[in-house]
Amino acid sequence: MAYLTSQQGNVPWNLLELHGERTVLGRHPSSQIVLDNEAVSRHHAQILESHGHFFLEDLKSRNGTLINGHPVDQPTELRENDSITLCDFEFHFHEQAPPSPPATAFLSTKPDESDSDTDNSRYFAVGVEPIDDSSTSSSIVSKLSMVSVGRDQVVADPEAKLQAVLEISKSLGQVLELDEVLTRVLDGLFEIFPQADEGFVLLNEPTSTTPVIRATRSRSESGSRTPSISLTIVREAMQSGEAILSADVMGDNRFLGSQSIAGMQLRSMICAPLMEQDGQPLGVIQLSSRDVRLPFEESDLDVLIGVATQGALAIENAALHAKVLRQRDLDRELEFATQVQLGFLPNKRPETAGLDFCDYYEAANRVGGDYFDYVELPGGRVAVAVADVAGKGIPAALLMARLYSATRYHLLSQPDLGLALSDLNRDISTSGLGHRFITCVLAVVDPAAGHVAVANAGHLPPLIRHADGSITELISQHPGMPLGIVPDQEFRQQEHPLTPGDTWLMFTDGVTEAMNADSEIFGTQRLQQSLSGAPGELDAMILSIVSDVEAHCGERDQSDDMCLTAFRCMDSPA
Repeated sequence: MAYLTSQQGNVPWNLLELHGERTVLGRHPSSQIVLDNEAVSRHHAQILESHGHFFLEDLKSRNGTLINGHPVDQPTELRENDSITLCDFEFHFHEQAPPSPPATAFLSTKPDESDSDTDNSRYFAVGVEPIDDSSTSSSIVSKLSMVSVGRDQVVADPEAKLQAVLEISKSLGQVLELDEVLTRVLDGLFEIFPQADEGFVLLNEPTSTTPVIRATRSRSESGSRTPSISLTIVREAMQSGEAILSADVMGDNRFLGSQSIAGMQLRSMICAPLMEQDGQPLGVIQLSSRDVRLPFEESDLDVLIGVATQGALAIENAALHAKVLRQRDLDRELEFATQVQLGFLPNKRPETAGLDFCDYYEAANRVGGDYFDYVELPGGRVAVAVADVAGKGIPAALLMARLYSATRYHLLSQPDLGLALSDLNRDISTSGLGHRFITCVLAVVDPAAGHVAVANAGHLPPLIRHADGSITELISQHPGMPLGIVPDQEFRQQEHPLTPGDTWLMFTDGVTEAMNADSEIFGTQRLQQSLSGAPGELDAMILSIVSDVEAHCGERDQSDDMCLTAFRCMDSPA
C-alpha cells in the first residue's frame, strides 16, 4: 500500500491512501485525484504501480510535474518521502503509512461495469469538501461527496450533485464527437445517481421511424445487458417535451396499458427529453433502478433535466461539427476533382508556323462541363474542339473527361471531320452515361491547304472577325443535333477559306447566356459588338470580351461555365 501526504492549507486532507494500478491527478472530474486549479492540466500526471514499485509520469501537462524540484521527463520511480509538485500543490510519497497518521481519506474507485450490485466496499466515505480560504483558489475535490455505508443507504449531497452537473457541463464543452458526448453524459449521471442500474440515450435518426439506441450504461457485472426500453415512456417524453419521474413504474397509472413495461421489472425511472433549440425533440435520456428501496425523487428529476439541457446542446454542436467535417472532406474531394479536370485541358497552345492560338476557361462551380482541346494532326493540321456538356458540377465534369479521350481518338482515326463527329456521336450515345447530351463544334485548321473544315453538333456557330473589324457568324449548311441524342446521326464537314488576319472565335453558351441583375442575357449581338471593338492582340481580345461579360453581369454570380478559344492566320497560306 502507498500513501500521499499533504500539509497545505489548500488541500482538505492530510493522508490519502492509493488503490489500483493507476492513479490520475488532474483538473478533470474523471481523474482519481481532482485538483481544482486552472493551472493544472485536465489529466496532469499519473502514479503507476508495477510489482510493488510506484512510478510518477507526467501526461504532457502544460506546466509540468516535479519530483524533488526536478522536472519529470519520463516515468520515474518514487522513493520514500519524495516530494511531488503539480503547480501550487505539493505532496509527499510514502510506501508505508507514516507513524501516527492523521485522518485518512480513501481514494474511491469510480463505479463502472466491473462493479457488482453487492460490492458495497467500492463506495467509500470520502468526505472531501472545498476549503474556504481567501488566500487561494485551489482545492482538491472528490469525485462525488457521497455518504454511504451500503448501497441501500446512499445519500447524495445536493451540493455535490450541483458540482457534478457543472463538471458535466464543463466536460461537454470540450468534446465534439457525438459518441464521446453521450458517453460523458451517462458516466456523469452514474456518478450522480449511484442507485441507477441502467441508463441509455435514444436519438432520432433520419433513416428510422423510431428512436435508435446511441449509448447505454449498466452497473451489471457483464455490462452487456440490453437496456429495458419502453417506447410508451419514450414517446410520452418526446411528444410532450416534459421529463417523467415514476417512483414505482409497475404501479404507475400512466403506463398500465404498456405490456413492455410489465415485463421489465423496473421499480423507479426518470426520463428527460433532449430538445433542440427550436423545440423539436432529438431523443431522450433515461435512468432506471430495480431496487424498491432506492426510488428516484423530484430533486433527481431536476438534476436530470439540467444535464439533458446541456446534453442536447452538446449533441447539436457535435452534429454541426460532423457536418463541418463532411463539408471539409467534400471540399477536398472537389479540389482534387478540379485539379484532375484541369489536367484534361490543354496546358500549352499549339506552336504552328503562321497560326496564333488563345483560350479562356472558367467553371461556374469548382468543376464544370465545358471542354476545349487542341489536337495536332498529320500534315501540320491542328484540330480545335469546343463542347458543352448539359448540366454543371461533378456529373458534367465526369462526362467531359469521357469526351476528352473519345474526341482525340476519333479525330486521329478519321481523315474526314464529319466522319469523326459521327463516330464520336455513336460512342457517346452507346456509352451508358445516361440521358445527357453534348453540344460540340470541331474545326481543323490546315495552313497548307489554306482552309478550315468545320463540323457542328448543335453548338453555337463560331464567329469570324475580319481584318476590317466586320463580324461573320458561321452558320452551318449541314446542321446536326447535339451528341448523345440520335445514335445513327451522320454529320458532314464544311470548308471555309483561311484568310490572313481573320480571327476565329469559338465559345460556349456561358458567355452569351450570362445574366445581369434584371435577368437580361449578354446575347450574341453584344458578343459580336465586343469582339469587333476588342484589341487586335489575341490574349487582349479574349480578356476584353470576358471583361465585357463581367461588366454586364455586375454583382450577379456566374451561373454557367464559360469557355472561349480563338485562332488567327498570321501569314498568307502556302
